[in-house]
Amino acid sequence: MKLFLKCIIYTLFVICLTASSILLYQAHPEVQLAFIIPGLFILVYSVISDDLGLKRHPSVRLRLTKGR
Repeated sequence: MKLFLKCIIYTLFVICLTASSILLYQAHPEVQLAFIIPGLFILVYSVISDDLGLKRHPSVRLRLTKGR
């Protein structure tokens, strides 16, 4: 149940972040926002994947780098 609650909270956070970034970009379409907004999404993704344990197994990563 705790994992389910975390998923719901993270889902709501991502939806709010998406809506606020769209509204911010419509109000201020400066070039800096084109780099800041994706950076925020990368940061949120890394926090969520670390917290929920969504890391891949190392052998999968090695297999992808070897081209198999």
